[in-house]
Amino acid sequence: GGIAATGNYPGRARNAQELMSDLDVALKAIPGKHKINLHAVHAITNGEKVERSQLRPEHFAPWVDYAKERGLGLDFNPTLFSHKMAEDGLTLSHPDEKVRRFWIEHCKATRRIAEYFGRELGTPCLHNIWIPDGYKDVPADRLGPRARLKASLDEIYSEKLDERYILDSVES
Repeated sequence: GGIAATGNYPGRARNAQELMSDLDVALKAIPGKHKINLHAVHAITNGEKVERSQLRPEHFAPWVDYAKERGLGLDFNPTLFSHKMAEDGLTLSHPDEKVRRFWIEHCKATRRIAEYFGRELGTPCLHNIWIPDGYKDVPADRLGPRARLKASLDEIYSEKLDERYILDSVES
């Protein structure tokens, strides 16, 4: 249901401020210049319920402030897992248009946020879409999921963003 590195272990960060504090400790022990990769689930919404498809740059402004204060860059990922709309393991290739639309809008929103990171921090933000839709090679219909995935990605990347601030990457 999520990323093993941020699982349920004793002492884990319970909020963004604790995560930032943990990062400060880790960064002091790791030599070199650093970039932090955030997932969309790291949005800071101050208790407001914001669907992933509705995330905006302001939900990440504290992360930009944190990075600026420390001379860090930020990379960014949409979070296409650990959500009721991903319970069956399909997102961008889902046969249900409503589910697919939700994830398309989420990815489009995160690309805009990534561009904001790059613009604010003066270093390009790598935006990496990790697509968990892995059963497309098993069913009798192999073309349908691929066609839906291609159409989803074509729509996500149809919005031209400033390449000085965002670098796009896709993994499946």
